[in-house]
Amino acid sequence: MPLCSLPPAHRPLADALALGPALLERARSAAAPWLAASLVEGPAVVLGAAQRAGRVVDLAACAARGAAVLRRSTTGTAAFLGGRGVVWTLALPHVAALAADATARTLLNRNVRGFLRGFARAGAPAHYFGREWIALQHRPAALLGVDATPDGAVLIEVLAGHDAPLAIPTELAAPDERAVDRWLGKAPAALAEILPARRSLEELAGFVIEAVAVRAGLPLTDGGGAPELAVERFQPIAAPDDPAPPGAGPAVVARVPIGWIEAAALGEPSPPRAWIGGDLLTARWLLDALGRGAAPASLDAEAAPLEGASLADLRALAQRALSAERAS
Repeated sequence: MPLCSLPPAHRPLADALALGPALLERARSAAAPWLAASLVEGPAVVLGAAQRAGRVVDLAACAARGAAVLRRSTTGTAAFLGGRGVVWTLALPHVAALAADATARTLLNRNVRGFLRGFARAGAPAHYFGREWIALQHRPAALLGVDATPDGAVLIEVLAGHDAPLAIPTELAAPDERAVDRWLGKAPAALAEILPARRSLEELAGFVIEAVAVRAGLPLTDGGGAPELAVERFQPIAAPDDPAPPGAGPAVVARVPIGWIEAAALGEPSPPRAWIGGDLLTARWLLDALGRGAAPASLDAEAAPLEGASLADLRALAQRALSAERAS
């Protein structure tokens, strides 16, 4: 089985984000892993799939600065792209496609290893200490996002900024975002601060693609042309409650180690259900199932990554949102 790749290419940010679901579908249908690298331009904030926009950023401040706010298809926390940056898109037909011992619980740990090797080859020693970011020369410099399908296909995105660190500038961040130490006391770094001066962003992107293939022991093959992209859902966001559905009740928010999780009751369906979102790395289908009230026994937690909160955390928050709706 080869690792199919799209060579590094300059793409509009919306196109780079739309590659995620497109390559995930290719990986599922062809039963082969895919990897692409997109060279992008900011300024922009890229939200995780489940983050409510108004809890993370001040949309008016972003508009005044000319920084677009977009949403990717993977969950996790937000990344700021202050200028040039790169988005790697890795789609796997199953969790162990690149690492035979990978499970939902070790998904990132096993699959970032090729990225670490690629960064090191480019001149930036890299380490992964768990959760949502990769450290280059001991400073946070690349952000991770995750999604998975109910049948086990996996999408991982890695975002890094070349001209500016990934941290959302204080003047663009919402109060809840400013209250979280995303980087465990470390100062995030731009790639330009870390890479050798001679190293271009294009070279780095290519080194990582090659290293992922080498680490997995798979031949690297050119995947041909880029797939057709559905970019409509990756356009700039203007609504602070996005992605909570219209008619959702007030958000109920709780603190977890990775940041915040939240839930909101959805109108008056029968049985009642909730939207669940926030700062966690998991599959969107799992959040939807929990919002519908699926019992733990009916959810195979081993089939979906879950980092930053527990099933119990998410179910309790959904119940709080539904109870608050009934009380009102």
